[in-house]
Amino acid sequence: MQVHGTIEAAHRHLRAVDPSALAHARNRLAENGIARLGFLLPHRVKRVLAAEALALLDHHRQWGELLPEGEGAARRQVDLTEQEVAAHAACIPAIYDCEPLRHNLSVIAAEPVLPYPADRRYLVSRRHHDDAAGQWHWDDYAFALVLVVECPPLDDGGFLQTVAHTHRDWDHADVYRTLTRNPIHSWELHPGDLYLMRADTTLHRVHPFVNGRRTTIAMAFAGATAAAADTGLPHAVRGSANHRQ
Repeated sequence: MQVHGTIEAAHRHLRAVDPSALAHARNRLAENGIARLGFLLPHRVKRVLAAEALALLDHHRQWGELLPEGEGAARRQVDLTEQEVAAHAACIPAIYDCEPLRHNLSVIAAEPVLPYPADRRYLVSRRHHDDAAGQWHWDDYAFALVLVVECPPLDDGGFLQTVAHTHRDWDHADVYRTLTRNPIHSWELHPGDLYLMRADTTLHRVHPFVNGRRTTIAMAFAGATAAAADTGLPHAVRGSANHRQ
């Protein structure tokens, strides 16, 4: 019943979103390559999604994939694949497949936002402060919709940094040149924040952080241009999907 009620609440909310909020987000995405979309899903739905992600990570530890997270215990970053999420969760896959969500994202993107190829559509990720530092990168898909489940306070780092309107370099050989020739924008985020990023043309990273952990739900979508160029599949299908938001 909770799943059904949550999805119904999402559908009702998405169908009633203020067009002026969508227009504002469209302008921000066009200008910065990223748009905050806190208004797009109700708090109730975001809370359920976050709880589902945290439960998945708890189960993942119980499955023996990680050592305990106590003080001094060895840990490593976690990326739960679409198959793992779909096998043990209901709301995350249902929200991804929500047509009113893709409709609103398409309005914001000013182009059709399309499902990504199966097996690479959504990911639950956790990074600890002592994991490898976030690297500047582009993603292999057009759009990333990210819900921040947990993140450190700003004083500890862990904020998002972006460089908009850049050219994706497949071997990442020109990242430093891109950084020195374009403005870098930094974005403070909080648990519950939702944002859409033009991930294939926005160079980005998570700034290293000194305490705590960062947990996100990242959903990958294709864009119409890339899909058309590859006969119905995103351009990135040739490489591995990257969800490191």
